[in-house]
Amino acid sequence: MSADLTVDTGYAVDPDALDAAAARLAALAADLGVVGLDLVSIATDPAFAASAAIAPASAARVATAIGDLLVGRRTPVAAAATLAALAVEVETAALRYRVGDEVADAVVAVARRAVAQAVVEWAPEIAGATAVVVGADVLRHVGTAEYRVLAGAVAQVLRTGTVDLAELGADAGEEFAGVDDAVADDLRGVGRFLAAHPEVAQEVVATTPYLLEAAGLPRVDGVAGVAGALTALGAVAPVFRETGVAVRPATTARATPSRPPRGIAEVLDGVAHQSTGYEGQASVGGRLAPAGTPAPGGIRLERITQADGGVAWVVEIPGTQTWTPVPAAGRTPMDLTTNLRAVAGEPTATADAVVQAMRQAGVGAGQPVMLAGHSQGGLTAAALAADPAVRAEFDVTHVVTAGSPIDGIDVPDSVEVLSLEHTGDLVPALDGETAAGSAHRTVVARDVGDDPRFAADIAQDPLKAHGWSAYIATAQLVDGSGDPALQGFRDSGSAFFDAPGARVETFDHYAERVDPAPAVASRVEPQRST
Repeated sequence: MSADLTVDTGYAVDPDALDAAAARLAALAADLGVVGLDLVSIATDPAFAASAAIAPASAARVATAIGDLLVGRRTPVAAAATLAALAVEVETAALRYRVGDEVADAVVAVARRAVAQAVVEWAPEIAGATAVVVGADVLRHVGTAEYRVLAGAVAQVLRTGTVDLAELGADAGEEFAGVDDAVADDLRGVGRFLAAHPEVAQEVVATTPYLLEAAGLPRVDGVAGVAGALTALGAVAPVFRETGVAVRPATTARATPSRPPRGIAEVLDGVAHQSTGYEGQASVGGRLAPAGTPAPGGIRLERITQADGGVAWVVEIPGTQTWTPVPAAGRTPMDLTTNLRAVAGEPTATADAVVQAMRQAGVGAGQPVMLAGHSQGGLTAAALAADPAVRAEFDVTHVVTAGSPIDGIDVPDSVEVLSLEHTGDLVPALDGETAAGSAHRTVVARDVGDDPRFAADIAQDPLKAHGWSAYIATAQLVDGSGDPALQGFRDSGSAFFDAPGARVETFDHYAERVDPAPAVASRVEPQRST
């Protein structure tokens, strides 16, 4: 008697079933993401705030519960991100069964290139509100968009029997372009919540390692560890890879000062004039000549000579100018790579550029130096002041930062530090620590949302609290304050400010990345506090 035998040496797979499962996972991710963002709406609803006055105990319990759901390890949005990532994996498997590994790998590469391009667009919002709920929401949108790209490839196969990578690339670009708007919309609610509860920011940053873990990246501890893990990708990929930096003097004068600065506001106004976000706004005190938007990579040094012949220098370092995670020759070093490397306590091209500019300008031994910067510029200033090699070459005596996360940097007591931080600005909180003053560091905190000049803009977009215009306004209050600590800082820095008989010269430089790194480039090593 004979019989038909069916021999199965593996598992039978139905690609159609995988398609259906991936679609279901993507739909669930979308639904769960909406639930998470609805929680943000509840937390920021004025009615909830009003109810706290009627029933404070109940409101406190509800606020705690909502906070756990917004920033805990198992948030709805984080779960949505996990489901979206799973949808990508399942749809990729379905594609491999249909067209084989080689074609599937090409399709995945197209999707990942689109992701990289999208990250460049999202980075300002992500950096401005680095929270688990924000990061997870970004991951959710990434996963959903990547799933749709893969599903589009499957549709091509079913329709034509092959994959047109050019067509798929165009579709991917459109798909990820839409994600930018979706993330921005979500951030409005998240930003309002975090701006209303700035004390949550340190806790949020501390949970970032769990987000990396959920995303499939190695678990690391601490903000510096997270940043270091990301910069380590430069060893195997073109992202966050450090390069050399070249510095050249400017060939034409721009925004020339009529006199030395008279206070902190005019120092920060000088920093703002080096920012690519500067668009010709009026100079504080009319000190600087009218000028348009500068080229990227600008660093200015002002040499102040007092009536007695004493010389001091103010070094003005702008903040982040480009958010690309892929540094390349010809681009400004004031980018996302420098942000991450500085937070990780690693050498940066921007710090290297400042040192080169100081040497080219002729900063002499024993001549006092004030390093001033906004955002990344302040982070760079503090890292330079903390580096023994820099202090051995230059007499760094003062640092001024505005909206900079420098609490983890161990600036020595020989350097006077003035830090301006807005309570609604999340960027200074990205170091995961609470700013604390000391005998040699003065921290000025201000709720700029109470200022009628900025209140409406900040209510609409909390990230405006990080803007240099708002920080210049705060610096003007600092200049007019009679607080003994602020008066002491100004008095100790008198060599940098205008006085009868004082004059000023400017030395403008432009920095750009070069590859390979030149052998002569210095490597500034910031000192981390413990």
